[in-house]
Amino acid sequence: MSRSFPILIVALEEPKRALALGGVLARLLQEVPNAAVTLITRSDSAALFADFSHIEVIIPFDGEVVSMAGLKLWWQLRQREWGLLLDTRPTLWSRFLTAKTRAVAQDHHPEVHPVIKVSRLLKLEKPELPWLHVAEARAVGAEFFLDDTPGEEGPLLAIAPGARWQGAQWPAERFSVLATRLMNEDGPLRGARLLILGHESDREAATALRMAAPKARVIELTGKLDPLTAYACLRQADVFIGNDDIWLHLAAAANVLSFGLYGPSDDRVEAPLGNNVHILRTPRHFEEIRAQDPNLDQALCHMLDLSVNRVYEAVQTTLTASR
Repeated sequence: MSRSFPILIVALEEPKRALALGGVLARLLQEVPNAAVTLITRSDSAALFADFSHIEVIIPFDGEVVSMAGLKLWWQLRQREWGLLLDTRPTLWSRFLTAKTRAVAQDHHPEVHPVIKVSRLLKLEKPELPWLHVAEARAVGAEFFLDDTPGEEGPLLAIAPGARWQGAQWPAERFSVLATRLMNEDGPLRGARLLILGHESDREAATALRMAAPKARVIELTGKLDPLTAYACLRQADVFIGNDDIWLHLAAAANVLSFGLYGPSDDRVEAPLGNNVHILRTPRHFEEIRAQDPNLDQALCHMLDLSVNRVYEAVQTTLTASR
């Protein structure tokens, strides 16, 4: 029996940035069959990797590295001789841990796309696009959630109308109008079922969207799914539309035809990479919006100049070209 190869990955990132590890993890586990991975990440990101069978342990960590909890964790980590150390930030832990191979970021560069960043750290020829492993039991559970429209068939349109803050949220009523037009008799997704995703805090936006289709064709899962189960559900979708939030990144990782709506986010860095990703942003560039709202925290919506017609036409044109 071959000896295990211990790998330590430190990625104290929010979920949509931590997701960049998905492709790299799969590559490592493929090339190092005896890998034993320890992953340290934020608690809201940890669930993304729950079904990777070769991850030996996932350690959620939300505190400060320079703290009593951080010191205790460092002491625990230094008891092991690591074969590979990957740190995306970097953190102070990495300076005082030994490893045969080190892939540690020299500085924290938020202006570099996280997928490109982690691929460069491991000296890969090209970026590894994110994807996540889904256990069979979770896949079965996802089918159960999606079987909430008995007797209804047709394509599955997934929409996540929420956003992390008001400024980046396309108005909920526009999502509703868009969905209605797409699903109408003369729309490109005629007779589609509507899957609504989001955080519990997105429930108000979801309520407005729910009116876009007959109740029998709506699958309302706002606040009901963890991100990995949502990913399992999204693998069954035909089209996804959403703001700059984790759901868009999950859809892109699931290789769903995805349309991301952007305004007060730098899509060059924040948008997901993928073969089926289409970015639709406001006429104003990110720099223009930041000049108006330097801290990106004002209580105003920066998405109002992105019209329903523009989003509808983009979806319609892409679907027509793919048929």
